[in-house]
Amino acid sequence: MTSAVVLEQYLANPPYYGRSHPRDSAAVKALCGPTRKFDYERKLWATRCTDALRGLVASKKWQPLGIQKEAYAPLMRAADVHRANAEAAWVAEQAAKAARDDAERKKKAVADAILMSKRKAREAQAAIAELKAKRQKTQAKATPAPASASAPAVAHASWRQHPPKKNDSDGIQPTDAEVSECARLGFTQKSITYSTNCNELGPRGTLSDEGRVLRWCSQLGNAEDERTDNELDREQRRRSWNYEQRWPLPEEASREYATTLNEQAAQLR
Repeated sequence: MTSAVVLEQYLANPPYYGRSHPRDSAAVKALCGPTRKFDYERKLWATRCTDALRGLVASKKWQPLGIQKEAYAPLMRAADVHRANAEAAWVAEQAAKAARDDAERKKKAVADAILMSKRKAREAQAAIAELKAKRQKTQAKATPAPASASAPAVAHASWRQHPPKKNDSDGIQPTDAEVSECARLGFTQKSITYSTNCNELGPRGTLSDEGRVLRWCSQLGNAEDERTDNELDREQRRRSWNYEQRWPLPEEASREYATTLNEQAAQLR
């Protein structure tokens, strides 16, 4: 009697060959299905499909090679088990393949997200750097150069090389030194304009608005000679009204006056 081991070996090694009569060749060929195969030397039809194998055995026109007749029924049952196992293995393989593909897709998505994040970070850093550069360039244009120890000489030279000019609408134009010094002390342009209404600053003469403000600052104090009275003799008053003779100006007092004048100007609408 054919053992179960023989049946398993038979089913595990397709194609499944069997004997048949030449007169049944057409029927057997059809039963073998699309996986049919013919051995021309042995004149044997074969199939790789277990369903076709069951049909061939049931037709009784085809006898599986090496399997005894009494083992046909166990062979058909074993074929069912073999097919079920093969289908389960195929399903498991497809599930494993799908899981691998999904894992690869997720891995690629994470890698793409990281690359995108790095690219956006680089773009953001470049945009920030560009914005900082633009701001620094704008500030460099708007901020006057800081005063130094040689400022009096520069201001004096600028005043002599570019003397004030009359302007029919705006009055006398300030020198670069006057504009720079007023900005350094903290005077706003609005407070400079407002100062034209401040009679306490004295007569304009040949001074610009900036020069008139700086002349007033020169009277606020003197680090070398702290006065205890508010009266100046004629010579001292004449000298004090020429702000270029009082470089550097009283720093603290001048800045305090700039704050006061700015606040007064800001109250106007």
